[in-house]
Amino acid sequence: MATLRQTCAALDEVLRLPPSSARGHAQRLRLAGVLPASQGYPGQISSEHIAAILVAITVGSPLVDDYLNLKPGTGGPTFGKVLAGLVEKPFDLLELQIETLAPGASVTFRGPDRGVQAISFYPPAPKPRPAFDREVRIGPEVFIKLAAAIANAPEVRAGRPRLRDRYTRT
Repeated sequence: MATLRQTCAALDEVLRLPPSSARGHAQRLRLAGVLPASQGYPGQISSEHIAAILVAITVGSPLVDDYLNLKPGTGGPTFGKVLAGLVEKPFDLLELQIETLAPGASVTFRGPDRGVQAISFYPPAPKPRPAFDREVRIGPEVFIKLAAAIANAPEVRAGRPRLRDRYTRT
């Protein structure tokens, strides 16, 4: 897995965002207490935290908890857990659709029987919806590129660079 900085750079590249956009969302999530504050330590970030940053990019930082706690209509894990699983193993995903005006999401994927399945996530208490829809659709190529970028991220050392690395010419 990658560090927070490497993950944010990968999200910016994969989603074709301006530089440091994902990092700004991650900093807002850290201030809100959604992401752990580990200043100065380049620890690896979990897939749940990557899912939170992805939701923050699509709908905005204040609504992340509402979206991550959405439950499917048929029962099962929350949207945050499903999205974290898709970040780790994206190869069966067909489409992720997030409603940006009212909490709601839908995931279409290849099931264990190799058939197409869809799960819809709803808030526990229905909220009034506007008369029009505004959705974000994320295809499988985004998740596959993100998983590859995270898996290929170089290891980060804590502390000062080694003496040999500081004085070599580049």
